[in-house]
Amino acid sequence: MSQSNAYTVISEQNDHECTTVRAHPRNETYHVVEYADEDARERVADLPVGSVVKMELSRAGRRSNVWCAESVETAVTDGGSTQ
Repeated sequence: MSQSNAYTVISEQNDHECTTVRAHPRNETYHVVEYADEDARERVADLPVGSVVKMELSRAGRRSNVWCAESVETAVTDGGSTQ
């Protein structure tokens, strides 16, 4: 299953490379723990809490609610500037 939507960063990437995001408008929470490539990982790592980003997510293995960021597009930070 793959989903592409807008997500709000609610927890910045931690030391284990996990970032928590909330989907619009459903308010579902996703834990992003894998990345399609280094570029996707770095883009997500640079996002502060409150940023809105378009991502395509796919399940990461069999564990519940852990996801892989397949693509990461333009983000809007909590200050309203485009990155």
